[in-house]
Amino acid sequence: MLQAGWAQRDITPHVGVHMGGYWGRRSGATAIHDPLSAKLVVWQGPTGAVALVSLDLVAISAERVVRIREEVSTAMAGLDEQAVMVCCSHTHAGPLTLAFRGMGEVDEDYLDHICAAVQACAFEAVKHMEDAQLGYARAPVQIGLNRRQARSGAVVIGENPEGPVVAYAHVVSVQTARGRCILFQHACHPVVLGNDNHEISAEFPGAACAEIEARTGDLAGNLALFINGAAGDINPRRTGSTFDDVASLGQELGAAVVAAAANTRPLSGISISAGTRRLDLPLLPPPTGAKAAVDHALQALKVAAKSMGNLWDQRVARAGLEWSQACLKAAQAPDADPSQSFEIQGLRIGELTWLGMEGEIFVRYQLDMESNTAEPIILCGYANGCIGYVPTQQDYALGGYEVDEAYKVYPSVRMIAPQSDGIIRHGVAQLLRELGAATSR
Repeated sequence: MLQAGWAQRDITPHVGVHMGGYWGRRSGATAIHDPLSAKLVVWQGPTGAVALVSLDLVAISAERVVRIREEVSTAMAGLDEQAVMVCCSHTHAGPLTLAFRGMGEVDEDYLDHICAAVQACAFEAVKHMEDAQLGYARAPVQIGLNRRQARSGAVVIGENPEGPVVAYAHVVSVQTARGRCILFQHACHPVVLGNDNHEISAEFPGAACAEIEARTGDLAGNLALFINGAAGDINPRRTGSTFDDVASLGQELGAAVVAAAANTRPLSGISISAGTRRLDLPLLPPPTGAKAAVDHALQALKVAAKSMGNLWDQRVARAGLEWSQACLKAAQAPDADPSQSFEIQGLRIGELTWLGMEGEIFVRYQLDMESNTAEPIILCGYANGCIGYVPTQQDYALGGYEVDEAYKVYPSVRMIAPQSDGIIRHGVAQLLRELGAATSR
């Protein structure tokens, strides 16, 4: 028999913590608008066990994921470290938990608290495991738009109504005698709030979870858990907006999930398996003119320091100098040919597969991978770390922020190359075959 259990813990940071997701903030967090959570579901069958973790965070490093996996695996005999998937919602209204350039300092003590909270979730979830029935549905809902807009001969962040988007949410219901856990995935950046917001919030994913739990709260054990999808080029319909819009979009998504959860089809099978595959993605060469970029960045920092005494006003200029210096160092080592490590992971429960990918995945990957599947395969973005944006090969020629600029914010120095697309797709196909997932109708 398939068994499952789940648990959650509060991981709301302290006021004053530096926030992630945006350049240009004027201070650390000034208030807590709504709490952040760590949530975990564990499944066990006759062939093994797997665990799925959801964190209301912008991202965490692959190194922290290693620790979380190790600690979660201690909660149950037979739960392998590589059978634990750690996903972040990617809220831009949360604390800085990955070393993005120009956004402040990461609070390592807070990260230690998160690790401890996830481990506590694991022990509680295992303690409350019971016989479980899985159900699945797709909920028709779309709170976002493709954001890569062509304007004046360039691609900018805007609105592209003709661009690809996932117009549904995946809904997985886990029913036990204790209650019901509703897991849902929808591909959209949690950026309803802009960089002028200094209040901690789980953003629209938190509002959606609250809506689901309010509508299905007949049992104390009920839980809603959000997983983001391939949201790299998808923004909500409203950005740079207010908490009212956060609530509105969250309620819209939550209501659609609840309606779908009432009509799930039972998922068969009790076998459980997990697998990971680490890929080496090629990198683009350092941009030309690295020395000139350093000189320009140094001058920009001098101007900022002279005209702006506040350290917050200087962070973007300092980030530019840091990146350009690292880029110059890479350009001065022509024989070096580094690559970017990139993990894909699969958790298979009966006929359901969770497919984790380590980055800000462009939505076309999700649409392509889900277009010809006989069983539910759910792409989980921001899983097990975050290397930055992962565009499709055809998007490189178009350029834009995600291709040309965003990688400078991430801890890496160089952008992954267009050939990464084929490598990732090949690796995913191999992993799904190894797990026995049915990938054609």
